[in-house]
Amino acid sequence: MTWHLPPDLVVGPSFGTLSLAPTNWGMAATHIDRLRTRFGEGETVAILDTGLDPDHPELSGGVKANVSFVPGESAYDQHGHGTHCAGTAAGSSPTIGVAGKAKILGGKCLSNSGSGTTDGIRNAIKWAIASKATVISMSIGGQGFMEGIEDLVRLADDAGIVTVLAAGNERGQGGMVRFPSSAIVVAAVDSNGRYASFSNPASTNAILSCAAPGVGITSAKPGGGYQMMSGTSMATPFVAGVVAALQSERVARGLPRLKNADLKKLFGSRNVDAGTPGADGDYGPGLIDGEMLKLSLIPTP
Repeated sequence: MTWHLPPDLVVGPSFGTLSLAPTNWGMAATHIDRLRTRFGEGETVAILDTGLDPDHPELSGGVKANVSFVPGESAYDQHGHGTHCAGTAAGSSPTIGVAGKAKILGGKCLSNSGSGTTDGIRNAIKWAIASKATVISMSIGGQGFMEGIEDLVRLADDAGIVTVLAAGNERGQGGMVRFPSSAIVVAAVDSNGRYASFSNPASTNAILSCAAPGVGITSAKPGGGYQMMSGTSMATPFVAGVVAALQSERVARGLPRLKNADLKKLFGSRNVDAGTPGADGDYGPGLIDGEMLKLSLIPTP
């Protein structure tokens, strides 16, 4: 079986330096600064994607390993998708990366053209588990993809590793998320807080775990620059970074780490509701929000 980047990924303009690039609207919109006192310190996020540019200024201090599971291709990202996702999850600049002090594992399981095999992707997940990632972020699509990795998602969860998956970008072609994965499944919203025109809805209200910024997102580009992209691919590492930031705060306060089911429950009660009241098929329980999540760190009397 061949898997691929979620189709209809929108690639926008690029910028030579961060000072020329637009500020990521998602940081302020989700009040993420309320959550990231420690910026994910002590956490390790595995970006399983098209590889990384480990020398990019946003990533160079944090990449623990960058390994290729694509035969005949180096781990260096010649596509751009993986570097962009890594920059969002854990780029060092707080306007780019959510959890800038988290470490990064780059597992190249998608080729330079954006496709990958079942074996390559499954081997990358197994490697991330063995490498002691604390969060796995996968912005990968294809019919049956979630079903095809669910056993490994559960294996990661058993090891205390949270897995975050993209809902996909096929809404305009009738796409829909039908499989109820135990992973954190993420929809995308635009700067108005409305679901993105491409973001796949879910067949039931309980399938999506949350929604996050996924339209016009600036992040790292291989070679040292920056680029805007749009897709549920962009919302997914944002949530992976949020998870890393939250877990880091919990550890520092002596609170237990959260597993997938714990996070789903937390997101259900600490998100900003959107769409129809309560959980729905477009946003899940709502938009991720750092201020609401920080309230969960305050012990209940």
